[in-house]
Amino acid sequence: MFGSGRWKVFGLTLALAAASARGGPMAATTAAPLRACIAAEAGKLDFSGVVLVAEPGGATTYARGLTAGPGSAPIAAATRFNIGSAGKMFTAVAIAQLIDRGRVGLDDPIGRYVPRLTAETSVVTVRQLLNHSSGLGNYFAPENLPALVKAKTLKDLLPLVASEKPAFAPGSRFAYSDSGFLLLGLLIEQVSGQSYGDYLRGQIFRPARMTATGLDPSAPPVPAQGMTAMPAPLQGPSPPGPSQPGALRPASEARLHGSSAGGGFSTAGDMGRFFAALSQAQLTSAASLQMLVSAQIVAAPARGGQPERDYGFGFGVGHVDGHRWFGHNGGSPGVNVETAMFPEDQVTVVVLGNRDPPTATRLFRRLQSVLFDPAARQACAIGS
Repeated sequence: MFGSGRWKVFGLTLALAAASARGGPMAATTAAPLRACIAAEAGKLDFSGVVLVAEPGGATTYARGLTAGPGSAPIAAATRFNIGSAGKMFTAVAIAQLIDRGRVGLDDPIGRYVPRLTAETSVVTVRQLLNHSSGLGNYFAPENLPALVKAKTLKDLLPLVASEKPAFAPGSRFAYSDSGFLLLGLLIEQVSGQSYGDYLRGQIFRPARMTATGLDPSAPPVPAQGMTAMPAPLQGPSPPGPSQPGALRPASEARLHGSSAGGGFSTAGDMGRFFAALSQAQLTSAASLQMLVSAQIVAAPARGGQPERDYGFGFGVGHVDGHRWFGHNGGSPGVNVETAMFPEDQVTVVVLGNRDPPTATRLFRRLQSVLFDPAARQACAIGS
């Protein structure tokens, strides 16, 4: 999700999707084996959530688990989930729209749009906020949870970041920052004259036909409850009596109101529609789309056999076994999300879960090994 400290789960994988909904011979020959692969891996991981894989021949959707604790309703394909930091994509697209309209410049200082910031933060640019090189920190922290629970607007959150100063020279290096994306949301409100949620609804969700996506956890359909085995800072000390390692309880953090740093609510289908609309340049210009998903800064250097990870503007970018991807993920107590598109392959993957990280992340990574390997898919189909 959007977080810091022990809650922060940051590994960049999100998506732009150009998935066709066509059926046909390819769908018939590949969907069943792929579904068998997903089901097998989901069972091993005790995954709770929804997986969507959209390919040129069609889409495969798989749902498993419960919407909350024991005895709750089973998860369905249309179940809503907290999407965590994947919501940063919406913020980046909104900024790109304002750039397309000549309302904002990449190198404008944030102080031009958001008042009452420190002098040091006021000169940080839109570019530096978008690519996480601002030097700002993460307001989503345990000590801020009482204020986060009460917050319903971005302005409610501004006091949590107003006194921040960059920890290093802005633009000099990458450091993931929720505070930076909160400031981008406040910019959107100032320039558009709308609340952040209203802007998204009119300029992104409605054009993309995302009918079940929004920032309010209480809006219908009510999302799956995040269930966690992590410490519960919102719920006070554990009750007396024997502990139950691994026991799940509702994650209060998973029901916070969404913001421009993340934490909105969506479905696998809606996320697929978002990627389709974006990839077809229905939400931004083609030039802005390319800008969003091009590498802008090194997020993590190559190390220990792992390839370098880069970041664009609100999108992570990279390659997996020669297949280019861009996307974003999210994770916090009771929230784990992975969304990615492999544009040359026209493959989009959305994994939404209501359990602690890294269950959805592990499932996503295991799926990568069969996405582009027909033999591996067929092995799933015959139980190998």
